[in-house]
Amino acid sequence: MNIKNIVEDLNLNGHSNIYKLDKDFKKDLLQLALQSENFDLNKINHSKNIDQLKKGKNEDIESYILRLRNIGISRLTTTINLNESNKLTEFITAPEILNLAIKYLNTNKISINATFFISNSLEISEQEKYKNAQYFHWDNDFTNFFKMYIYLSDVDLDNGPHVFVPGTHKHKKFSNKLCRLYSDKDITNNYSKVKKFIGSFGSVFFVDGYGIHKGELPTKKYRLMMNIHFG
Repeated sequence: MNIKNIVEDLNLNGHSNIYKLDKDFKKDLLQLALQSENFDLNKINHSKNIDQLKKGKNEDIESYILRLRNIGISRLTTTINLNESNKLTEFITAPEILNLAIKYLNTNKISINATFFISNSLEISEQEKYKNAQYFHWDNDFTNFFKMYIYLSDVDLDNGPHVFVPGTHKHKKFSNKLCRLYSDKDITNNYSKVKKFIGSFGSVFFVDGYGIHKGELPTKKYRLMMNIHFG
């Protein structure tokens, strides 16, 4: 990764290019993510039986995802503990990544948190799409912040790719200045271009969370993704 280029791209477009993780490292991150049991139960329209949400010790990923789908889990969110020594913590606190954060946020006082998402292809209600951040919106978590997304599965148009409206981290139409949800029609009527992040397992990219974005609803396949906030 070229830190200078990423900072320039974030400033100009609100998003970076897509980069690739090492083969062994991306497998380590996936294993770490699947081991986390810090589930966000507030975002699950379900009976909240923790044992049903855990991946079985000898359960392969495909069987685990299918089981979640069969019990109606459209999205499962877990928090990654960054206070523990692990591969993710080492990666996001490496000098290169911290330097990126310092340069883009213009401060050395940085907050970092990480979550892991499993998104399934299911027919869901409008309310559940709202909870799953599958409508266009923009965030205001910090005064300044950006996100690092890591795909932990292959993601194409069927998996629900991340979608971003370039330039809206700095300039939004008047009708989109409220921090709320917007329909696809609202966005396509106001902006000529959207960026869909298509990438293989291990793809990494950065976006400014003030830009208008969403995760598309998976239509045929699931999506596994890490979301790391720097604020």
